[in-house]
Amino acid sequence: MSEQPRIDHGPQLHMAKGRVLVGGHAQAPLCATRNMISFWGGYDPATGVIIDRHHPLNGEDLTNRIFALPKGKGSSTGSAVLLDALHNGHAPAGIILNKVDEIIALGVVIFDEFFGQKIPVVQLENDDFEMLFSASSASISEDGTVTLYE
Repeated sequence: MSEQPRIDHGPQLHMAKGRVLVGGHAQAPLCATRNMISFWGGYDPATGVIIDRHHPLNGEDLTNRIFALPKGKGSSTGSAVLLDALHNGHAPAGIILNKVDEIIALGVVIFDEFFGQKIPVVQLENDDFEMLFSASSASISEDGTVTLYE
């Protein structure tokens, strides 16, 4: 898994306690969407880039960024795609969901079981999730606290 870059955050905007699906810590630039995405067919695990031509984030590289999305969509093979991205070093630094998504969490749990490494996956309630769209970076702590920065 790639090293997370050290970032200098702007002023703190918001702090919220999320539901921990997979524990861990991350601090990284934030990439947020209100649109679901299928990791299977919509994301290239070899590069970390969203390849779904119909998704508003098409072409965005999620490598070492905190990725926020409402939830995944589609096939259960999305877990394997995320596992592949983690193994290749092109996965997000952390994932923030608006709804619980077992498929996304499963890929991270399997990576932790086999390789002893993980990225945090947390779920935020609606109002806190909406605050993500005014932030440029975020941190996720082991207890599920998400801190947003300008």
